[in-house]
Amino acid sequence: MDLPPPEKRARKSYSLEDNDEIMGIRAILSDEFELDIPLIQAHSCQLETKQQLQAVIQELSQKLPYFQHLKRVQDRDVLICPSSEIDASETLEQHLQRFAFSEHVLRALCQGNKVVKVPQRMPRLRVQYEKTQQHWPCKFHPNHYSESLRNGTNFTASQRIFHKRMAQLLVKLSRDQNAGRPVGICVDPRTSSLVAIAGSGEAQSPHEHCSMILVDFVARSQHGGAMETNLSFAEDLTDSEAILSGLPKSYYDYLTKNEDYKDLRFGAEKSRRNEKVEDVQGDDNLAKFGPYLCTGYDVYLLQEPCLMCSMALVHSRAKRVFFLRPSDNGALATRFQLHSVKELNHHFEVFQFTTNEDDLT
Repeated sequence: MDLPPPEKRARKSYSLEDNDEIMGIRAILSDEFELDIPLIQAHSCQLETKQQLQAVIQELSQKLPYFQHLKRVQDRDVLICPSSEIDASETLEQHLQRFAFSEHVLRALCQGNKVVKVPQRMPRLRVQYEKTQQHWPCKFHPNHYSESLRNGTNFTASQRIFHKRMAQLLVKLSRDQNAGRPVGICVDPRTSSLVAIAGSGEAQSPHEHCSMILVDFVARSQHGGAMETNLSFAEDLTDSEAILSGLPKSYYDYLTKNEDYKDLRFGAEKSRRNEKVEDVQGDDNLAKFGPYLCTGYDVYLLQEPCLMCSMALVHSRAKRVFFLRPSDNGALATRFQLHSVKELNHHFEVFQFTTNEDDLT
């Protein structure tokens, strides 16, 4: 008897009906924060007396300046060099003879030798520091903001409510206004004002993704923008300083006519690029000079952006990027962590919304 073909597994649904289903906001940190610090092998010696310590450390720091992130001494054990630095064809003593150590220091370094495991780099978080301490004493400079990103205390209660509301709004705009396709929102976090909204399929080129279109719509609010689109945009209000030209009229009308969103603020600040400004210590460029692309803005995306879109957000100098759904080709968490590439000349923070269907806390 032939068995019926197995049923296809239903695709995970992302239909959210209320804010309670969006459980949290998780910072996407680079691997240097998330992963345990790798251990490497190192050669050490045991000094016969503590009186030898000063002379040994002085010559070691001059001739073998390794382990800047570690404490060189633990009790009477002293780190000499990574084991990888010693040729397989030579002994430790032969290796040290290359560096012209004084005779009494060389003799001390060749006593009580053993191979130990030590952390490869300095820990970035306290949880990493506590693990490294089990192997060898390590230097550590606590960063309270990094700790808050990892434990989720970087946002106030009111900020969390607003961020989650934007996530819920992404879902509703996608469902009600963009045929279920990805949608993005750009917000000025100083005023919680919606600067621009965009969705996939709203540019004439099919290759333009949601994030690319959103960046272009932000540029429209600054008398720029290059994409061709058949959309009409909201008109600036005569009694307001806010610029509404980054908001397609369909989204703007949907929100302003919905009682649930009557309290939302809309529009970008006028450009102050040609105005003389005072340099106030601590202010960022958005506060000092006014809007320039996405400088200082938060970007909320229904879908994790691909590499091309992520680079567009880098070039537009976004401040923070939030996304709800992971993508198979996502470049911020799934396939890659573009925001952690140190060589880039701009970096933004990345956060993912978690739902009650996720196994994330």
